[in-house]
Amino acid sequence: MIRLLALLICIVAGPAFAQDETRIGAVLETRGQVAGDAALAGAAIAVEAEIAGDLVAVGFQIGVGGATRVARNAFLIGHTLAVGGAFDQRAWLTGVDVTADMRVRGDLKIAAAEAVRIGPHTDIGGVLTVWSPLPPDIHPSARIAGGVVHTPGGFADSLEALLGRIGRSMRWIFWIAVALCGFALAVMAPGFTHASAAAIRARPIAVAGWGTGLLLGVPSAALLAAFTFVGLPLAATLVLLLVVFAGLGFLIAAAALGFGVLAFARTGRPDAPWHGMAAMAIGLAGLVASGHIPMAGGWILFAAYIFGLGAFARELFRRMR
Repeated sequence: MIRLLALLICIVAGPAFAQDETRIGAVLETRGQVAGDAALAGAAIAVEAEIAGDLVAVGFQIGVGGATRVARNAFLIGHTLAVGGAFDQRAWLTGVDVTADMRVRGDLKIAAAEAVRIGPHTDIGGVLTVWSPLPPDIHPSARIAGGVVHTPGGFADSLEALLGRIGRSMRWIFWIAVALCGFALAVMAPGFTHASAAAIRARPIAVAGWGTGLLLGVPSAALLAAFTFVGLPLAATLVLLLVVFAGLGFLIAAAALGFGVLAFARTGRPDAPWHGMAAMAIGLAGLVASGHIPMAGGWILFAAYIFGLGAFARELFRRMR
């Protein structure tokens, strides 16, 4: 027990021995020496210190004095930045108005919504990369060993581009996950998938009725249950089940479309092990492509959810009776 307590104390108190400096306040001043990292957040921040680790500062106005020495990296985000000092690795500056008169052994990256000024004492061992509406104002005495790369556009444009890349990546990840779930459904429950998909073609009105009823009825029941404290877990469970069923229903609708295409083309045998996976792949590709049709794409996907949800729920109810 004593050994366990000593281990927990070491784990919890470990950051204290690193002698980092973490401060939050309206007006902050950091001077002297910091044995670890310095993390600062405030309205006005002034730094004139020797920092053995990284310097991270977020504020409205940030000033770093010329006597400052940062042994590792610097990450500064604010409205107005005036940065001097020496940085042994790299530095990233983000703000509206940025003035840099600093010495950086590695690269210096600046993203600014307005002006970027590079002072006469600047000495950059790597590349200066600037994202700003106008080219940076670089003093003739500044030394930049790796050259200057300027990308027109402010910080908002850079952030929008980054979010766009993240969004595209997430969409690819989402559709890959959907395809894998569809293949798993076709392989693990081929009979259920075939029966549900066949119901969409054989009884479209009944299937649409099931889907519409669930889409309107489940949220209404969850809303009524949510009025009571005891009903909150029930409401959350109903909404979660509806989301899961709607996702599985979309896969059923994709399978129905794929089976229809394969039947029309008279390709393969329904009892073949690859038949369900091929149908799922064809159906998903068709639904994703049809979703990009102007004006009609959204309605096509909505109809796929309605019919798929109805077919899935109807077949599940039939098998549970």
